[in-house]
Amino acid sequence: MTRKSVDLIMWARNGAHFLPRVLKRIEETIPSRNVNRRILIDDHSSDSTVEIARGFNWETYKNPSSGISAGANEALRHVESPFFISFEQDLLLTKEWWNEIPRHFEKKKVAVVSGMRVAEKPAGLRKLQQYVARKYRGEKELSSWLRSRMMAAFTLGKTLDNTMYKTEVMRNLGGFPKMTVNAGVDAVLAYKMEKAGFHWIVDYNLQSTHIRKNLREELRHQQLYASMLKEISLKIRQETGLAFSITRSSVFFRLAISPATGVLIALRMRDPSITYIHPLIRLAYAKGLLAGHHD
Repeated sequence: MTRKSVDLIMWARNGAHFLPRVLKRIEETIPSRNVNRRILIDDHSSDSTVEIARGFNWETYKNPSSGISAGANEALRHVESPFFISFEQDLLLTKEWWNEIPRHFEKKKVAVVSGMRVAEKPAGLRKLQQYVARKYRGEKELSSWLRSRMMAAFTLGKTLDNTMYKTEVMRNLGGFPKMTVNAGVDAVLAYKMEKAGFHWIVDYNLQSTHIRKNLREELRHQQLYASMLKEISLKIRQETGLAFSITRSSVFFRLAISPATGVLIALRMRDPSITYIHPLIRLAYAKGLLAGHHD
């Protein structure tokens, strides 16, 4: 595709702590001459989110409801350009992003393109996520044993926080999936795209930074997301008739082997902290899954 103008969208709630860094990086990465509109949907913030956004020349609108799904769809309603890009409030875009992402749209049927995101800290968590990105982009020494699990990796990297879309395709699909839980919009959208015959490409070489204060914050996020898997899976089945690739048996199998795989990854990435970070993440995910099924 040619570098025509795009619209930028974001949904935010009490993001004042991160927004100055996040918006400044977007400004540095995507040239102003390529930007048509900057649209931020505020989810009833009680801090200075709106004032900060306006200071960076973003238009602000209120979320008519609450949550990611409603915010994303309200933002899409204001989009005017043939392409738009979505961000979340805690993502520092890699500076190579704009030079690479638009090129993927030259491939037929590609409707959505994302980069990868890795945690800011701790270092061991960042290296663990970089290892995952390496193995799924097909490095020979890492990927041979993954051939039977390609569907399990189907949603890897398909997030809404550094993602470019064809506007017409998104509107023809009915916009972002309407979810009652505040997670899984990206997973459901990925399945809907594939079912409709379009492709969502992830460029694993483009690694933006997901702002994380510490490991505890990441564990909370993993547990919360897993607690919503039941509804995410149901929504995927309702929208597409397909089964979600993440199953209870796969989650608990990966928990069981996580001490051994943690050691293996720690050796390959030369970071001993991965020996405990990896099992803790698997444990948090399993606890969330159990909590979600007991609700």
